[in-house]
Amino acid sequence: MLAPMLSVMAQERESATMFGVSGVTQWDTYLSNERYHGGGLTVASQISRPTHWMQRRLYVQHLTQGSLAIAEPRSDKHKTINGFFHWQVGWMYHFLASQESGAESGGWEMNAGAGVQTRLGFVYNTLGGNNPASARAAVNLIAMGQVRRHFELWRKPFMATLQADVPLTGLFFTPDYGQSYYEIFSLGHYSHNVQIVNSFRAFQTNVLFTLDCRLKARTALRVGYQGQFMQSKANGLKTQDFYHNVLIGFVRYM
Repeated sequence: MLAPMLSVMAQERESATMFGVSGVTQWDTYLSNERYHGGGLTVASQISRPTHWMQRRLYVQHLTQGSLAIAEPRSDKHKTINGFFHWQVGWMYHFLASQESGAESGGWEMNAGAGVQTRLGFVYNTLGGNNPASARAAVNLIAMGQVRRHFELWRKPFMATLQADVPLTGLFFTPDYGQSYYEIFSLGHYSHNVQIVNSFRAFQTNVLFTLDCRLKARTALRVGYQGQFMQSKANGLKTQDFYHNVLIGFVRYM
């Protein structure tokens, strides 16, 4: 009974390439006390494939993403340029929330697991000054949860997916208040520049909602929304990087 119940996800390798436009809110008191709002572009690759463990119910997922955005304050006299690289790998166990979860019959899927997430980036303030740029670096152990719904619309199979990735613990980099990067990297002045991730010092959440429409047996059109919410409070400094991404792309099944 087990093999027929396995869903499309548990049987196939899924490779998606997505492009998107972003709405950005950025705040970094190391650079300025002002909040910046703007937009940018993002590109992401998401690959999921089943493993041979646990009767092919355990699958691995890779997410690689790069973003570039420009934001400005209310004064509109200068800007910030933000660039980020996001990569994570995780393993999720495939549950069945309904007796049948194939696209042909309709049904629900539930998947949960854990993984490792890294994020590197920079924020450059065109206003200049002694410290015109700020770096971002973090590595986290994350919890992953995913819900999928298969249904049919206009005689075509659709699949809606909601996934959330939340850090459990990790490490992130931050300068101290008034400390320059020259002091950190050239002079070697350490001032609690590596902090432990927790709900009080730093929090990063990645939420992804997608809707796939199968065009052919091995391809699908994907549209979606991604919310990336990153903030920290340490060493007398506060940061916020909020991204709202509208995505479109294609999915291949192999």
